[in-house]
Amino acid sequence: MLKYLFFDLDETLYPATSGLMPAVGERMRLYLEQRYNLDPERAHELQKRYWHEYGTTLRGLMMEREVDPQDYLDFVHDVDVAQFIEPDERLHQILAALPYEKVIVTNADAPHARRVLTRLGIADQFTRIFDIVFMEFECKPARGAYERVLNALGVRGEESILVEDSARNLATARELSIRTILLLPPNGDPSVQPARRFLDPAAHSANIECPADANLCIEEIYQVATAVRQLAAHTISASQESS
Repeated sequence: MLKYLFFDLDETLYPATSGLMPAVGERMRLYLEQRYNLDPERAHELQKRYWHEYGTTLRGLMMEREVDPQDYLDFVHDVDVAQFIEPDERLHQILAALPYEKVIVTNADAPHARRVLTRLGIADQFTRIFDIVFMEFECKPARGAYERVLNALGVRGEESILVEDSARNLATARELSIRTILLLPPNGDPSVQPARRFLDPAAHSANIECPADANLCIEEIYQVATAVRQLAAHTISASQESS
């Protein structure tokens, strides 16, 4: 039985084209430049390596340079979200119609998440924010991040659905029986393996593939209610067949 919907925050609940995350990324590079006296190119290379090896730049800094995490989080999220995103009444209505408890699961921190949710006008739709601090900086895609959320809610993986924009965050969720909905980037991701599980396979763009770790793929967040209903119905059907 489905009980919880786990939503990623950045570039999931608002368009990837907004420019907000590139602005945060610039703050990350600036942090590396200023704190460690790096030139821009070296800072960018270090940022990319940390992201690939540790999941986030912060995790890499904590593992290799013993950075103060709060100092880093305050610095990189010092961005006016109102310059990049607008209130989204359509999304509010879609979320409000979903009869499940909704929570945020993000590698950002809670203050940033609250600013984004408030600007979008959807803060009232989420009962909790599970951020990088709650995860003890063991962020997605680490298995421990999802385990902490499940334990805090007292829920089994199969009783939840994760809505994400990053394909690499899905595999460990699936290991815990969390069903997954992937919001695809506008031009697809050439690194993922095809599975073609779309709400409407005949309607999706031919050059976009759905990775195997996604139960369903959607091309815009406004399709999320349809995707959730489809996965919930499949679960009910499977349960009835096994009983």
